[in-house]
Amino acid sequence: MTTAEPFSRTDIAPLRGRRLAIVHGGSYPHLQTMKDPAVLAYQPDFHYLADLADGDLDGYSTVIVADRLHPGLVTRHAARFRAVAERGDTLVVLGENGVHTWLPGVEWEPRPTNFWWWLHGEDPLIRTRSHDHGAWTYLSTKSVIWHHHGLLRTEADVVPLVVSEEPDADGHAHDAGMMLYEDTSSTPGRLIVTTLDPTYHHGSNFMPGATRFLYALLRWVDHT
Repeated sequence: MTTAEPFSRTDIAPLRGRRLAIVHGGSYPHLQTMKDPAVLAYQPDFHYLADLADGDLDGYSTVIVADRLHPGLVTRHAARFRAVAERGDTLVVLGENGVHTWLPGVEWEPRPTNFWWWLHGEDPLIRTRSHDHGAWTYLSTKSVIWHHHGLLRTEADVVPLVVSEEPDADGHAHDAGMMLYEDTSSTPGRLIVTTLDPTYHHGSNFMPGATRFLYALLRWVDHT
């Protein structure tokens, strides 16, 4: 597993010729993220969720559903999102989007959000997994261990990348659920699903790990 430091704006070298769409909600953090030169380097097309129409997501190699979107609008457009992976392309779903309500077979369990564990020396219980997976060419420990918004579970054959390792009733550690996984088995395409919310924190200038994760995620999907 790589432990490389986060990518800076000058490090980013996106592959040309790929098409990226980012669906946003028009919030201040989203709009700030959309102005970042490191994001714009990937030449994304931005689509406002409330105005999304039939055909708007056609032809994209990757569609990223930004975090913390309006749940009613996400549900309304869920079929359009699922269609991306169903046609063989990549759908990335960021946190706080009620993914368990519109992606088949996905369960979600809430957890308290611990913003300040690092100040108090607490163990956040966040662990990385599948260290031989290609995602770790781009991700680093610092980019994924900050905080999260609940745990995901699915019976599908997915690759867990970030999990919560929690004690069971007997005190034995076990993986209680996932915060980030890749699924290439449920559809002809690829699903990358997380409970992390990087665009919110990056656009709010709060949580350096979120910025690391956002930049690394863009490199990952751009190069694969």
